[in-house]
Amino acid sequence: MISSPNNNGFSQQLDAIRQRIAIIRDRLVVQSNLSLAPEINQEFQSALDVLQSAQAVIYQAETSPEVERLRASVREKDILLREIHHRVKNNLQVVSSLLDLQAMRTQDSTVQAILRSNQSRVSSIALVHERLSQSNHATQIELGEYLQNLAAILVRTYAIEPDRVTFRTEISGAVELSSNQAVPVGLILNELVLNALKHGLAGSAGEITVSLRITGSQIVLIVSDSGERFPTDFDAISPRSLGFQLINSLVQQINGILSISRIPNTMISVRFNVSNWGTD
Repeated sequence: MISSPNNNGFSQQLDAIRQRIAIIRDRLVVQSNLSLAPEINQEFQSALDVLQSAQAVIYQAETSPEVERLRASVREKDILLREIHHRVKNNLQVVSSLLDLQAMRTQDSTVQAILRSNQSRVSSIALVHERLSQSNHATQIELGEYLQNLAAILVRTYAIEPDRVTFRTEISGAVELSSNQAVPVGLILNELVLNALKHGLAGSAGEITVSLRITGSQIVLIVSDSGERFPTDFDAISPRSLGFQLINSLVQQINGILSISRIPNTMISVRFNVSNWGTD
């Protein structure tokens, strides 16, 4: 972001530093009750003069017509980018609505389940663009907030009896991701929560916990439920279900590691490192 005099610009920061040095010099004189040695006083004055000259040069650069044009261009592009995210979100919501209409038109429960699953996937991507259109930074999304909102929407929308499902989130740490990074993580969470609702709880009462632990660039996403445990013969590497095939593909995309624990409850974790993961 280009700094400006009205937004704590570089010239103002230099002026603050210059004033601070002058205060330190004056305090040294007062505390020692003596005048500073000429060479020390000269060093202080030289530093103050350099800062004042730099402040004048930077202030002139900050207020130049060229910099103002750059600021206007940045603002225009930011507005345009937000508008693009907003339109993408609207288009994805239209697709989601069409899938919903198709699901209501068929009596085949298998087809309905497929359409609903794809509807939730489209909605999870739409939520990324909605958050980006509302974010302070139109290119970054706060991962914890996004996953927390997405999981709550999934439980509220797809639980057979939402009032009987206790939903908890545990967020530790913070990180911002680009849309290209947030989408696969959101899709992974989408599949894990839907799996917990469909197979873990299977329409019964229970608890689903979404945990996100962020330490620097290290991220661990965990989804657990208090329902039926995963079958002991389940092969996470070569799964038969489309949902886990998609999860495996997405985990590979983010260079992550997928692990499953069955004790005491089913707990599926995905561990990845943002620094080893491209944004293109």
